[in-house]
Amino acid sequence: MPDYGVNWDKIHKRHSAFWQGELKGSCLFAVTAPRTGHSRRQLPYPTDTEGRIKWRTDPKEVIARHRDGFQGTYFAGDAFPVLTHDLGAAGHAGFFKGAQPRFEDSIWFEPSLKSYDDLAFDPDSFLYKKTIDMAKAYADDAKGDYVIGMPDAVGAADALSHLRGPQQFMMDMYDQPKAVKAALKKVQAVWENTMTSAWDAVCGSNKGYGCVGWLGTLAPGFHVQLQCDCSVMLSADMFEEFLCYELDAQSQFVDYSLYHLDGEEQVRHLPYLLAVDGIHAIQWTNIAGQAPPTAYIPVLKQIQKAGKRLILGCMPKEVPLLLENLDQRLLYLGTRADSETEADDLVELAQRMFK
Repeated sequence: MPDYGVNWDKIHKRHSAFWQGELKGSCLFAVTAPRTGHSRRQLPYPTDTEGRIKWRTDPKEVIARHRDGFQGTYFAGDAFPVLTHDLGAAGHAGFFKGAQPRFEDSIWFEPSLKSYDDLAFDPDSFLYKKTIDMAKAYADDAKGDYVIGMPDAVGAADALSHLRGPQQFMMDMYDQPKAVKAALKKVQAVWENTMTSAWDAVCGSNKGYGCVGWLGTLAPGFHVQLQCDCSVMLSADMFEEFLCYELDAQSQFVDYSLYHLDGEEQVRHLPYLLAVDGIHAIQWTNIAGQAPPTAYIPVLKQIQKAGKRLILGCMPKEVPLLLENLDQRLLYLGTRADSETEADDLVELAQRMFK
């Protein structure tokens, strides 16, 4: 069995302590770096559609790429190897009849839903079957070597935005609010079905821990990501009106949830998000063109003051300022160092600054 240099007992205890408010010694801090003496293959992303479909949906290829990456990665602090189950953000748009996925840099969709009356779950759809079958394939392979992330089928409103087209979906909220709200409930039911099936598939391999793969979060139970990326086009009032059902239902459906927030563009929605009891953490993402997280310290403090955990990706140079200004018991930082030595030095810095 491969040895990726991870103390799983420590990883489980530390990540559990983060969610349970019992962190000691340092904030939760995941640092990765290139492993000395190992080189990672740089596999080019296919340029043809058939190659891109295989890249994303052939579990043998996905597993081989991840295992190669794990072998060449040094996992420091609270970092661990995780396989990201990625069939496109809001991938559950592809679970409905008539959906038309496009395999490009990610998986996107051509607008295909002519009427909300036509919205119907298709259990035989390519992407739905792949989502569940691949989760099972990953669990058969992992055998405790790595953690399997939950599928990135998140955001009921985002799924409808794909199916209707973003501009039309925004207009629907004005012209057909009842139809939109009914459709969101249909998507929610499919989301519950999918997440339950995926969780059942990976729970045993993950030793009962849920994971959001691309964020490297690990919680002692059913754990998922919530999001509404299309909310960057919504007012705070419309966000509350249309998203309240989804966020309340999803956050109560699982043991631990986090909300993926697109930084400055979604700050206006924070008052509502912080009031949802079932949302345990806010993950702040700096989208293209925004300043680094260190420029938003007052907002980040507001999140923690509300009792929410804060999950941040950052550059190594930003670590000291974040540690100095934020509540480290409610903080999860992730970064990538250039060497094993730099990674260890960053972990030691976090331990020295813990208060």
